[in-house]
Amino acid sequence: MSLRFLAHLGMAFSALFCTFFAFSGATDSGFSAPDFVMLEHALATDTAVQSLTPPWIPPFERPLSQLAFDFELDAWGLRASRFVLAHIFLHTINATLLFALFRGPLGPQVAAGAAILFALGLGFFGESVWRPANLSILLATTFVLCTGIVALRAQLERTPRRRFIATVLTAGLFFLSMLCHEAGVMGLVLLGGLMWPHRRSLSSVVRKLTLLVVLAAGAVILQLLRGHGVADLLLQASTWVTLPVRALHLLSLMVLPLAADAAHPSPNVLVQRMLELIHQTRPITGLFVAGAAVLWFIKAGGAVRWLLSCLFAFLVPLSLRAPTEPRLQLGEACLPAAFVCGLVALGFYQLWHRVGRPLRIVLGVVLVALLYGELAVVRGFDAQARTAGQSADSAARMQTLQAGGD
Repeated sequence: MSLRFLAHLGMAFSALFCTFFAFSGATDSGFSAPDFVMLEHALATDTAVQSLTPPWIPPFERPLSQLAFDFELDAWGLRASRFVLAHIFLHTINATLLFALFRGPLGPQVAAGAAILFALGLGFFGESVWRPANLSILLATTFVLCTGIVALRAQLERTPRRRFIATVLTAGLFFLSMLCHEAGVMGLVLLGGLMWPHRRSLSSVVRKLTLLVVLAAGAVILQLLRGHGVADLLLQASTWVTLPVRALHLLSLMVLPLAADAAHPSPNVLVQRMLELIHQTRPITGLFVAGAAVLWFIKAGGAVRWLLSCLFAFLVPLSLRAPTEPRLQLGEACLPAAFVCGLVALGFYQLWHRVGRPLRIVLGVVLVALLYGELAVVRGFDAQARTAGQSADSAARMQTLQAGGD
């Protein structure tokens, strides 16, 4: 066995351990409101197969992820724990793929750090792991990362035949990512940043990107022609005017996810007021983070610019609609979180090699505190989800589904 294979195998086992450590407690969280919507549509396909194509969660169509969810329901039944375990393994695969993708541009050490942070859920996207309804973004993440890996391989292949095969496979994976989730279209930014440093010629990169742009344009046009409210959303001026504010809000949630909960206010008045203040100043927090990112983009090299470009690109499709609940919006932030993990790992790696031993101890303490706080928040979200999944409303909807299934 080669050292590369052993490195990926070791990363896979490490990611599996970290994912179970972070999310195994969510196996008894039950189903939430978006899950019941997906389950009701999936059960309807037993009598009407055409129910697979319309959007189950409007307005965007996600036919491949809806088909996958239908298969999951046939395999696991109405057992939420089995859905969660399957998604934990899928998240482990995604963390391993992230290591494989980052290994080239960032180096093996940074890639391993980013993959471990991603496996632990840094970016607070845990809802995508323990909520069955978020299968779409998990699958889109899988295909986007595979697309990047194959695209980089296509640039490095020596023979024209292998380059052609890898390019066709890249296009196919890219198209599958868009069939899973609309965020897949932003894989164009990821692919452009990977292809450019390894270009054989300008024309070769232009040809490959043109093929991918045509596929993306076709997918968007198809969504528009199919209706279901996509045109109304994308053609409204207000959607694009308020998009930066929503994107900054989501970015601030990924950095500081604490928020006031009107249904369960904190018994400590000062804590509750602090949470309300954090919520009210989210756009400012997001603007501050975005400003720091712009400064880093200007001063840093190509790897940081690629990571930042991908981060902000993947924030766009997730910010097209106003969120009904911040925690649910975070649950779709799996793709931007991958690049947040890359930035954090790269930043710590660069600082580690620039400072002396005393400051390295400080950096280690900061990293431990960051991971401890991150896991505490993730498990807090898990507790909220478990409470919602065990509510009387959830129990009533589950009884209705079981009666319908019988």
